[in-house]
Amino acid sequence: MNKFKRYLKNYGQYKADLFFKLNYNFKENKKILDVGCGDGSDAEIFIKEYKLKTYGIDIYKNDRIKKISGLKYKKGGIYKIPFPDSSFDYVFLHDVLHHIDEKNQSFSKHIAGLKEVKRVCKTGGTIIVVEGNRYNPLFYPHMVKMLGHDHFTHKYFKKIITKTFPHAEFKHFEAHFYPQKFLSFWKVYEFIMEKLIPKKFLSYNTAIIKN
Repeated sequence: MNKFKRYLKNYGQYKADLFFKLNYNFKENKKILDVGCGDGSDAEIFIKEYKLKTYGIDIYKNDRIKKISGLKYKKGGIYKIPFPDSSFDYVFLHDVLHHIDEKNQSFSKHIAGLKEVKRVCKTGGTIIVVEGNRYNPLFYPHMVKMLGHDHFTHKYFKKIITKTFPHAEFKHFEAHFYPQKFLSFWKVYEFIMEKLIPKKFLSYNTAIIKN
């Protein structure tokens, strides 16, 4: 079984797509902090597939966290991360930034969160930020209008990242939970989006930042 098929079997289509399109070469036995780890589903992949020493924080504790062997969890938020300076080789944020200061979406609050992330990342370490794109054709009607997620625009995402990390690198791709019955159709849609549509409309804005 190849790596992608194993991910597909163990973690589902969405996570398999997300991590393969992220395509980051994590080094084994390094320390990673999953900020806003939620149910720990990303952290579980870091532990099992990348063999990382994995820590997670969130302001809410999900019961599933208890079932993930090897995950070191602390309750905490992005404005005051409960770890010393330069604690981690990697810091990972997946759909977290648009939830902080959610009612106001203050630029200064977003920058404050990113500066705190920078504080706990080692010099020479890597910060990875993955954020849903507000005006993606699937996200906007479903995630923004129906579910109330105040996702960032492509332009705003790049603005807050480059304000804190001027040398950040960006990548953009499509990744969604697709109905399995129509998966082949959605994969054609995804191919067209990634090959023909401007990056500012793709579903995920991602920043890879060397600290």
